[in-house]
Amino acid sequence: MFKLSVLFLFLLTLIFFNSCSEKITLSNDQKETAVIYGLLDQSDSIHYIKINRAFSGMNNSIEIAQIPDSSYFKQVNAYVYEVKKGDTLRKWKLRDTLISNKEAGLFYGPTQKVYYFKTNKITPLIGESGREYIFHGTFDNNKFSVTASTELIYGNTLGYPASGGGNTYSFANGNMDKPEFYVTGIKFKPGTSVTTNTTIRVTFKEYIGQNFTSKSFDWNVGDLDVTPGESLTGISALGSAFYPLIAKNCTENPAITKRQLTSIELKVTFGSEALNNYITLNKPSSSLAQNKTNFTNLSATNGMRVLGIFTSRNVKTDLKLSSDLLGQTPIRALDSQSTKELCLGQTTGKLLFCSDVVADINTTFHCN
Repeated sequence: MFKLSVLFLFLLTLIFFNSCSEKITLSNDQKETAVIYGLLDQSDSIHYIKINRAFSGMNNSIEIAQIPDSSYFKQVNAYVYEVKKGDTLRKWKLRDTLISNKEAGLFYGPTQKVYYFKTNKITPLIGESGREYIFHGTFDNNKFSVTASTELIYGNTLGYPASGGGNTYSFANGNMDKPEFYVTGIKFKPGTSVTTNTTIRVTFKEYIGQNFTSKSFDWNVGDLDVTPGESLTGISALGSAFYPLIAKNCTENPAITKRQLTSIELKVTFGSEALNNYITLNKPSSSLAQNKTNFTNLSATNGMRVLGIFTSRNVKTDLKLSSDLLGQTPIRALDSQSTKELCLGQTTGKLLFCSDVVADINTTFHCN
């Protein structure tokens, strides 16, 4: 019995160590990998495309990431072609330039190399059915090449609030005894897009005597999946979120004597199906199984691997000044009741906001 117990223990130990032992082999795969990101937008005049190579090696990856040459191809020859029904209408050769990083990171800085081409308002990129833009790049003296194509977003428009329509943002009822917060519905037509992101930039002035400093913040209202061809859809901007965000972004300086709302700018970004797939399929996995498929619409030759995306988005904006004049019709960014809440309400009433709108001249919250 004792011998059987010892044998069983020996076999159990052997099975345990064999099942839990995993030999880790460091990969030294030197297969060339291109990493390319390009989002075309006909509302832009300068179109940037990021072209890099992935690095690998046995050295410290953090140290390698700080060396610019480790992420650049020695030679890049790239074009964007405008094609319709098989005919090439225009082509642009990509040129390289250096841009400043917005902030420090793990990779090299403070500048990075990107590639670009230019259009203008007279001859912009065009979004329409059957017109596509093709990226073709060759690397290291034509040793490898990468190709991708995309149509631009088209048929998308902003609805409410609309420029020139007199539409204002309404966030509160202005009743100081029984305050109630409203919702401004932001409406738009998606056109050929399948996903949207809506942000609102709020800008205001902070005065110390006669001198002022402009401040602004971006309110991410949210993302929305949409159906191409929908007549009208939209997303809600909550008044209950508007006032706390303003309070959070005010400077803590007791010397400030007053604040004034300057403008509210709406920005809706319309994204293509390829962009939506890229964002959805490449976001970090939340499961224990980390193996997942990376999405890309780029293809490469000669055994090169390729990561990234070449597709389109389109940004529509609507800027409303605190008070503006369109013909004979005064336009304001924030309606009178919502302005009253900003100046006198519980959340922002102690922040010294006042209104410079002429229509509010006889109110208690107009600037002196």
